[in-house]
Amino acid sequence: MAGPLQILMLQGDAEARLCADAAAFLQPALPHRELQWTALWAPRADMLSPGAPPPPASLLGRGILPAQDPRAALARPNALVILGLLPSVLLPALRHRDGGAFIAHAGLRAGWTAAQAEAVAAECVEEPPLSPADAAAALEPTIAHLQEAGAAVAVSNAFRHVREPLAHRRPPGPPSLRELVRRTNLEIAHLSHRTGCFVLDVDRPLAQEGGAALGADCFGGDGRAAELVLDELIGLIFDALPDEVLPQEEP
Repeated sequence: MAGPLQILMLQGDAEARLCADAAAFLQPALPHRELQWTALWAPRADMLSPGAPPPPASLLGRGILPAQDPRAALARPNALVILGLLPSVLLPALRHRDGGAFIAHAGLRAGWTAAQAEAVAAECVEEPPLSPADAAAALEPTIAHLQEAGAAVAVSNAFRHVREPLAHRRPPGPPSLRELVRRTNLEIAHLSHRTGCFVLDVDRPLAQEGGAALGADCFGGDGRAAELVLDELIGLIFDALPDEVLPQEEP
């Protein structure tokens, strides 16, 4: 049989929490095929296009950003690629003075030293997030390119539950966080209809048990919330990949 089955997730903070144990969870659940799970921080949707500048080299060299360019990971022979869209809508991009930009996910920032955080603040300027419609439109060419290369593609939606206080609260006028999550999930559904991509539906299973009971919201969760999403991930893998890719044990 060919090499390991490669699954790539470009994640936001929610996916990073909910799927933190994916590598350990997936292989026992799919024992008849060697799996290779890779999770990288998602760039903004428009930064995945071939013409977008690469991540800032000076930040890569100082360990502020992960060494691997997500676009290089997308070019591998992935069987399944899962794309997170919500960070493109909620978080500003940081544009470096030497070119290139990135999203400073909370999980990424957590690994920075004080000196690294100060360097980012001094060398980068913020660019506003994309609207849900613009983010979905920007992701569409990437989905088409991956599908043409033979990969199954899924986009992760977001759990609609939003807890107070909201660190991302904005002044009156722009859409609230809750409304941005709702619009993003709707755009992901439209994107699936247009492109035929799958949806890693984290909203439905979590909503059935409730955010308060699970201690989870649109930024993720752990414990029971993670179990539900990992079960959904297994279902997605079986739905998205053909039987010959996931051989079963002969009786």
